[in-house]
Amino acid sequence: MFKFISAIRKEALILLRDKAGLIIVFLMPMVLIIIMSLLQEVGYSSINRETQVEVLFLDHDNDSLGIKIRRGLMGSNYFNLLDSLNGKPLTETEIKEAVKKGDYVIGIVIPPGVTKKIRSNVSIMVAQTLEGFGLYNTVLFGDIPLARADTINIYFDPTVKLTFKNTILSSLKQYNYQIESEMIFTTFNHEMAKAFPTYQPPDLVFKDAVEFHEVFPSYHKVEKIPNTAQHNVPAWAVFAMFFIIIPLTSSMIVEREEGSMFRMMAMPVNYLLLLMAKVFVYLIVCFFQTLLMILAGIYILPLFNAEALVLGNQIFALVVMTIISALAALGYGIMVGTLATTHQQAAAFGAVSIIIMAALGGLWVPMYLMAPAMQHVATLSPLNWALSGYYDIFIRGAGVVEILPESAKLLGFFFISVIITGLYMRVNNPMSK
Repeated sequence: MFKFISAIRKEALILLRDKAGLIIVFLMPMVLIIIMSLLQEVGYSSINRETQVEVLFLDHDNDSLGIKIRRGLMGSNYFNLLDSLNGKPLTETEIKEAVKKGDYVIGIVIPPGVTKKIRSNVSIMVAQTLEGFGLYNTVLFGDIPLARADTINIYFDPTVKLTFKNTILSSLKQYNYQIESEMIFTTFNHEMAKAFPTYQPPDLVFKDAVEFHEVFPSYHKVEKIPNTAQHNVPAWAVFAMFFIIIPLTSSMIVEREEGSMFRMMAMPVNYLLLLMAKVFVYLIVCFFQTLLMILAGIYILPLFNAEALVLGNQIFALVVMTIISALAALGYGIMVGTLATTHQQAAAFGAVSIIIMAALGGLWVPMYLMAPAMQHVATLSPLNWALSGYYDIFIRGAGVVEILPESAKLLGFFFISVIITGLYMRVNNPMSK
């Protein structure tokens, strides 16, 4: 026990001497969380609070469909409709040129008479339906063919994402379906009143038969809606933990180059005990690093008018996940530091491998946006296991029992890394050469 404490004291003294390194280790992750959260807060979350997209809108119809589309787009609070530029009414040519130049991302042109054409087609279809009941109306139906579909021109900037384009098209189609449904009910009741004088058509107001309610299932008794901080803080905390590989491997290589490792191994001390002392010291660093990042999410982000991190009640589960994630990161760092022979190898391989595992693990791009094959690959990254555990705690309100699968994977990764390190040192023991 005395040997272990002495090894811990030695590691702590080495770490504390590098004050600039400590500042970077603790300060840079906090800055990263604040910057990334603010970027996503402005880019995504604020869309619920203010108009985001200006739409050039030209309505030649000036009837039900044009009015429905205008009200629907403006009512969504996502769009600001413009029907003039520089104080002059828009033309379709101007809309096309403005979108082509990239000044605006979308322009909508509704042709004249489109509502009248819909109304005419609805009347013909109702007449065809009534004909089946022997209520043929020659005035309404006759030999009038159904009019061809009219065209609403929607001009998109080529840089617009496919999801945004599909959202706009889906909304416009929905408004068209609502107008047609209202016209069908109105026309049908009107013709029934003609056929049956005693029939009193009800005052129908078209309403959606289905409402959509957003639900975020979690272990919380009270539903909690995730915010950007709950995504960013755990993601970048995990990234910072694993990026501790840079100072950790540097410390190990310096010890080898200066000969201090050989002196320590000449003493009656097990090499793994020395490594565990290093793990213990850097585990404390990782823990306080994560604590500072959580505090930044709770107290600093609101100062920038961003949503604060909601910590929840599962503090013990959070502590367990932090310790286990840090162990996995440190186990990997020790393995790389043992296998690498130079600073350049350790720094290059360590940094690049962590970045690759972070990218594959869903820290930068959410898993649900990945291709199915890449989603399978993401589940093989230890950073993804740690991130999933934190998501379960912060967003879903999970406790220790619920994070056991991720915890087991991370502990297994730690032990495998330590075993590989031990086997390598047994085969390549510098004291036997």
